[in-house]
Amino acid sequence: MQKIKIENVKKGDFVKRKADAKKVFRAGGYCKFERKYILDDYDDISRCISIKKGTDVFVGFTY
Repeated sequence: MQKIKIENVKKGDFVKRKADAKKVFRAGGYCKFERKYILDDYDDISRCISIKKGTDVFVGFTY
């Protein structure tokens, strides 16, 4: 598992917000209106979160 900044994540990659988190998100893209990156909840299609630029996320895990 690797810790990288949200702006370096490719669209469609699976990410976790913390190393020991159970919730898995899929990177959506950048919202210019909110100036935040969108993460779509993989288990619930109607739920998404917005996080600021520079936030650390975790990728490269087995799902």
